[in-house]
Parts: sequence; C-alpha cells; structure tokens
Amino acid sequence: MITRVASITLEVPDLEASIGFFADHIGLTVTERRGSSAYLRARASHHDLVLVASEDERTVLQTLNFESDDVTGDVDRAIRAGARDLGTVEVAGADTAHIVEAAGGIGLLIHSTLHQIEHAPTPGLAQPEHFSHFNLGTPDPARLIQFFVDGLGMRNSDWIGSPEDPLIGWLHCPVDGALHHGVAVLKTEDTRLHHISYEYDNAQEIVDRVDNFVDESHFLVWGMGRHGTGGSIFAYIEDVSGMMVELGTGMIRIGQDPRWNGPQVWSLDDQRGVDEWGSSIPEAWMAKRVDVAAPSALRKAP
Repeated sequence: MITRVASITLEVPDLEASIGFFADHIGLTVTERRGSSAYLRARASHHDLVLVASEDERTVLQTLNFESDDVTGDVDRAIRAGARDLGTVEVAGADTAHIVEAAGGIGLLIHSTLHQIEHAPTPGLAQPEHFSHFNLGTPDPARLIQFFVDGLGMRNSDWIGSPEDPLIGWLHCPVDGALHHGVAVLKTEDTRLHHISYEYDNAQEIVDRVDNFVDESHFLVWGMGRHGTGGSIFAYIEDVSGMMVELGTGMIRIGQDPRWNGPQVWSLDDQRGVDEWGSSIPEAWMAKRVDVAAPSALRKAP
C-alpha cells in the first residue's frame, strides 16, 4: 500500500543554487550527497526532496516518489494498470526502491519507508514538517487520476469541474490521517510538473518565510489565501530553477477533520474552491511548468 507521497526527484541546472534556495527559503537540510545528487530533508524522514545536477542545463522532473509498505505489491499493481517496469534502483535512505513509468513518460519511484533522522530544531526560521504534495499537469486529467486510483491505490478527495472532465482533481493516500491530497492533477496543454508543496506547522511560519523571500526582485506568485479544496493556507513562490513551490499549513487530514466528509465536486464558478478568501487563480500561476523526462530515456531497463 502507498502510505505517503514522499518527495520528487528534480534535475536542476545549478545544483548549489537550488540547494541554497531550499535551505534558505524553504528550510530544508542536506542529509547526504551521492555523486551528482543531493538528498534534502524537512525534519524526521531521510529526505523530502532529491536534487540532481543537470547535464544539459535544464530543469526537469525525473520521478514522483512514493513511500510504500509493500513495494513489490505496489509495483505489480502499477504494472497491471499499464505502467512500464524499469526495475530496481538504489535510493539513499530506503532499503528497497523500484521505478515504473506511467503513460506520458511519468516516472514513479516506489520505495520502502524512509529511514528516520533524529530531528534537532534549528535556530531561526521554522523548518517544514514534511513534503506535502505535487501537482502534475496533463491534457487528460481524468485518465491520469484513474491511473493513480487503479495503479497506486490512491483515493479521490475532490474535483473542480467534474470527475469526467476536471480542471483539477485531488487524491489522498489510503491511510487514516492522510493529507487531503498528496497528488493533484491539473488540466494543461501538455504533461508537466506544475508545483510541489511543503507543510508547515502554522500560518506565522509561512508569513516569516514569505518575508524572508520577498525583496525588490522576488515576489509571491499567488497568495496568501486559503484553498477550499484541502482547507490549507497557502503562498506560492518560485525557486531559482524555475519551479514553483507552495508553502502550506492546516491541510485537512482524512478521517480526522470534520471539514471533509467525502469526495466533493466543486463548480468552476465557485470561487471558494481555489480560495475561500476571494482571490482568483493568477495567469502566472497557471503558466508555471517544469518539463517531465521519461525515466526510460534516462536509464536502461533491466
């Protein structure tokens, strides 16, 4: 069973600059480095982000990373749902890991529960609690959402639009207390990574982080606001590689929060779905993108 959406693996043109951004503005710490890869953590898990130095100066998504209590079973399920088997890999902080490739060249890394690191609070601005979710763009959201349901056992949380033709759909892991969404799927012209998100303890921590980020040349992409879908307070900023990062807090926990009583379809005309406080989705937010690199093109399948 997929128990948590753990991180992503992102290829970046300037590894040191990206490490600096996630340390200074998000609050991540480098756990270890292996070759051209850096593993960064929030608090207790071995990592909540993997950064890889690009060989061709591009920012691209390599894999979406999922924690599992049965890697073999979850890999088999994904393959039965149409994913391509690319074999086992070594991942720092995990005993077992396996890559499959979904339609559209989307790489899925399924690994065992990450090793835990003794967390010692650091002075200064707060660290996030953990990786929250990724948002993936695709021309056919309903099809990709169904793959996450059939292939990974994710469960639907909400939709904006309709389940058959959503603008956005959200899914959660099949465990009690899961975040309202570890996966978001957005309708876009092509396949892309739209943004990733980290969960903080409270809104003041996000305000402090935003104040630390904003200057004469850096501003919010969107926020602050509160999503109706998921219930979280949010602010979106952009990292040095061009990827958008959401800072969030207060997301609904499935089975533990009366704000969610089952999957809901939100109307495209209902402003509360995107922001209960009244703002509309900015064009700059919709336009954000990171290319997706098919893992089969990056490595040889066994």
